[in-house]
Amino acid sequence: MSFGLSACASLQVPVGEAKQPIQLLNQPVFKASDGTLLYGNHWQPEGKARAHILLFHGFNEYAGAFDQVGKRFAKQGIAMWAFDQRGFGRSPYRGLWSSAERMAQDAREMTRLLRSTYPDTPLYVMGMSMGGAVSLLAAGRNTGLAADGLILEAPAVWTRATQPFYQRWALDFTLKFTPGWSPSGEGLKIQASDNIAMLTALGRDPWMLRKARVDTLAGLVDLMDKGFEAADEIKLPTLLLYGQKDELVPERPINLLWERLPKTSNTQQIRYENGWHMLSRDLQGDKVISDIVAWIERGSRKEKRLAK
Repeated sequence: MSFGLSACASLQVPVGEAKQPIQLLNQPVFKASDGTLLYGNHWQPEGKARAHILLFHGFNEYAGAFDQVGKRFAKQGIAMWAFDQRGFGRSPYRGLWSSAERMAQDAREMTRLLRSTYPDTPLYVMGMSMGGAVSLLAAGRNTGLAADGLILEAPAVWTRATQPFYQRWALDFTLKFTPGWSPSGEGLKIQASDNIAMLTALGRDPWMLRKARVDTLAGLVDLMDKGFEAADEIKLPTLLLYGQKDELVPERPINLLWERLPKTSNTQQIRYENGWHMLSRDLQGDKVISDIVAWIERGSRKEKRLAK
């Protein structure tokens, strides 16, 4: 009986009022303005970092899933920060959705906090899949995200407008009648990367979510819609990365996103013929990370020339 009740009831992460100062507590634990503690990871290079990256993970993931990525950036002299977003990983209300706006607000607050902590070091926001949609929403709508640039790795922008009608209908139907139903998606036979060893390790990681409630999936779609809509207001230099073998985000929404993004002198897209969804964790992940580092360095050189 309890299962039936949970499947028929829509649940959501409670969000408190933004009354408290944002903080880093025993780094890297982030305390949001509503008092919520978001747990994370930090990868620091030897010596002073030449740049910082704040990464936002994908759907059903958590910060620790990017351990190898963080270590690779650290070897390049770049510090990486990553936090478990609300409802994911080690953060509160695991498996429940909060809201697109609150996730974007968390992104703004974390970025502002890192900017104030390291004011003399360039800071970039990197969003992977769902984290890309969060980053777009946080940077758009004239909010003034406190970063020097935006890195979008296979951003989740498969909006309702680009989804087939039967997919939209199925989600709306199940959301209305069984919002708590949690399908695993295993039968879809979707491959996220060619790095099988990495996928196997993530499959055994207890902090990764294996299933998702229907109301959480609906929240993800809302986030994708809002992130895409906000893209035309982004003023930051943006690097868009996409793999031609991506089985989770179709190419058409990525093409539409590129058309929508305002172009600065350092706005660029890179397509990888053999790239999958988890680009920086694919077998050619070193190449992807090298491309990101090169883009950051070009931006830094332009900033120095402008400052003279």
